[in-house]
Amino acid sequence: MHPPATPSAPPGPRPTALPPGPLVDVVPPWRCIGTAAWSAAGPGRWARPLWSVLALLVSVVAAFVTEPVPVCGDANPCGPDWIDPVQTGLAIGVLCWNARLPELTLVAAPPLAFLVGAEQFPAPGTASAAANAAVLAALGLCWAAACDRLAARRRQRRVFERASGAVLRTLGPTGLPVRGKSRLIGGTVLCAVAVTAALLGLRGVHADEDRAARATRIEAEVTSHTEESVRLRAHDGRRLVVDSLFPEDHRLGSTVTVLEDGSWRRLAAEPYDAFGWQLLALVTAVPGISLVVAGARALHRSSARRRGGLPALRVRVVVDGDGMAWVQSPDEAGVSEPLPLFVADTVSWTVLDGEDEGGLKGEDEGGLKGEGEEEGEGGEHGFADGDDVEPLAFGSLREAVLIGAPYEGAETVLVLPTGDDTPHPTVLLATARLMWGER
Repeated sequence: MHPPATPSAPPGPRPTALPPGPLVDVVPPWRCIGTAAWSAAGPGRWARPLWSVLALLVSVVAAFVTEPVPVCGDANPCGPDWIDPVQTGLAIGVLCWNARLPELTLVAAPPLAFLVGAEQFPAPGTASAAANAAVLAALGLCWAAACDRLAARRRQRRVFERASGAVLRTLGPTGLPVRGKSRLIGGTVLCAVAVTAALLGLRGVHADEDRAARATRIEAEVTSHTEESVRLRAHDGRRLVVDSLFPEDHRLGSTVTVLEDGSWRRLAAEPYDAFGWQLLALVTAVPGISLVVAGARALHRSSARRRGGLPALRVRVVVDGDGMAWVQSPDEAGVSEPLPLFVADTVSWTVLDGEDEGGLKGEDEGGLKGEGEEEGEGGEHGFADGDDVEPLAFGSLREAVLIGAPYEGAETVLVLPTGDDTPHPTVLLATARLMWGER
């Protein structure tokens, strides 16, 4: 991905300056020597989520294709399997969490590797063993990449704090939203649905086991198949039709065991199937856990933003038509095609009122009050509605103050000039994204 082109004629356009005030005078610029140290502290290119996701996806598909298919029988009944849904859920989760939530990858990869090693390697077949070994290797890559990315966050935060020195800023209520509440609530509801589905599935399994323990065992010969049942001739001469999940597994002429309790009957080889409840638990648990963790993280970062004491540095910013802010070093203002340090997805914005025209107040001077006081969720990748002022003119280079240490997934605040028609600065709430070696 390449940054939007800044105005090319003449080379090195002058950025729109922030209104004069204590903020601009006190906050130091983020010089190239500091940005170089910040970039060097980032994660390695090998830790890019794309590589670990591709490795895990290919190996998991190969393991699924080469996995031996068990045949149901009286000696090995196809009972409800709770390990496979857990493995599937963890595998899907790691694939999704690699991109946005490496914290969950760090937690989920080890138990998934243990389950693969304990459950899949006893399966016969060289191809299946090789595919599962590849899954373990891919999980190791995912875990190592997550560790490197989380360590890089701490390193980049420390580098930015050292560059800012003693300059700390308190935002206070600015009209920017407190993020994470709706995701936290939605994730909790989905997790509750997943737990309920799992409990209902377990209840169905226990009910089937209790009835099977009371049932009479009847030996019968398979006479024909349908798509969903088998036709049997019992040893006492009765003709029976019994539902079957896998009728093709029972050969014609073979003998099967039927469990019968009044009008209830089933094959002994095919206990109660909880697949429906397992599927519901799977499709709600993975997004539910993701939303809970993402919501809690966003809520924590929003609370930290409002408490204040955040490091701040001056930068240059270009906001493109997709609502993304491309952050550059002030030292590159004279370059016709400046390279961005990172890109930030704009979440919400507000224009400051005239009482705070000088900029944000220092930590010991109180917070800043914007036009909007109500808290709410900002729209993803866009501007939140909350002011009648027109949003920023896209594509122009602007001087800005970056508040909050930037790193992968960090919530940052950008204070930048709105334009000639609006003398008061604009506050942007944005989520930082790394360039992954493109700089």
